[in-house]
Amino acid sequence: MANTGILRTTEESWVAVLEQMEADLAQLRRCTLDSEELFELPTSWDPPEDAGPLPLSLAPRAQAVFTEMQELAVVLKGRLDETARQLRAIDSVPRSETPTAVYLDLIG
Repeated sequence: MANTGILRTTEESWVAVLEQMEADLAQLRRCTLDSEELFELPTSWDPPEDAGPLPLSLAPRAQAVFTEMQELAVVLKGRLDETARQLRAIDSVPRSETPTAVYLDLIG
């Protein structure tokens, strides 16, 4: 009977971990549309030390979180590549030592 209590505690711990990860992924998915909000996201994650091993009953949910992470990695890589292209375009604008105004034609 004691193992059942430990299993529930472990499962509850992992449910909380997965819920937080799902919420973080949902926020990240929203952030892929809003560049400013991306800067407000945490840049690291520490796995829980006290959750214990993942219960088999939560394996499909954990796999779904992992799959979404992989999908978002592709989206974020695209955003990174686009940002790099934009920075290269900015770097290609000649710089002048004289204090003159530079105008970029954004319309045509």
